[in-house]
Amino acid sequence: MQKPSITLIVSTYNQPDFLRMVLRGIANQHDPDFQLILADDGSEPETKSCIDLFSNEYGIKIEHIWHEDNGFQKSEILNKAISASTSDYLVFLDGDCIPRQSFIKDHRNLARQKRIVGCSRILLDQTITQHLLDNDLQIHAWSLFSLLKVRISGHLNRFLPLIPAFLGPFRAITPKSWKRVRGCNFGIYREDMLAIGGFDESFTGWGYEDSELVVRAINSNCLVRRGDQRATVLHLWHPDASRSKATSNKSHLEDSIQTRRKTAISSSI
Repeated sequence: MQKPSITLIVSTYNQPDFLRMVLRGIANQHDPDFQLILADDGSEPETKSCIDLFSNEYGIKIEHIWHEDNGFQKSEILNKAISASTSDYLVFLDGDCIPRQSFIKDHRNLARQKRIVGCSRILLDQTITQHLLDNDLQIHAWSLFSLLKVRISGHLNRFLPLIPAFLGPFRAITPKSWKRVRGCNFGIYREDMLAIGGFDESFTGWGYEDSELVVRAINSNCLVRRGDQRATVLHLWHPDASRSKATSNKSHLEDSIQTRRKTAISSSI
């Protein structure tokens, strides 16, 4: 099976300190063959400066897709990034999630046509997150033993997803479980994403836009493939975003489940 070309799409909004750590992880991938697009939901100029400095330091081309800040419009900016992508396969990563060095390699190996692949995240607490920021530490390269010590000290919520495992046919055991895929770390073939219209841009606040996309993928026979114990990311602690739209967004998700919707109601792609 020929492995696909990859576009990595990283979403961000006014978190340049986090983005620097995420970009370091991206710059140190064992598999460096990918297109990098930053989907920026209206950040202030400090984020652009961070991107330019990083690009110059590491010699990596970054396509910075930005639109004006008009509230939470993550779905819209992600669709703009999808439209700008040129690869067979799309990997989505949130700008507060640090990829380890095998991240791209793992996603490339997990990729299958007509499958949406959900990979894991591990939550860092406020203390270790601040420690990393204050001391400019590069946790993407820490050994499993070092991360185990952090887990034992109580600053990670779990450790097992960091241990690589060959799960073979078990990756296909929950093909219609939309809850297995989180928007912060998943992969899908570009043609499969375009077939469902990408993200639904009628979601204009935090919550459930990723779940609703997975539901439409499943309804279109692009089933869930589990990425457990591969391409796991480290999620930096931060205060919760506003949940003011969560109820209406959840209602939209439930409607897509009930009606077996296959394409986005509102999409620019």
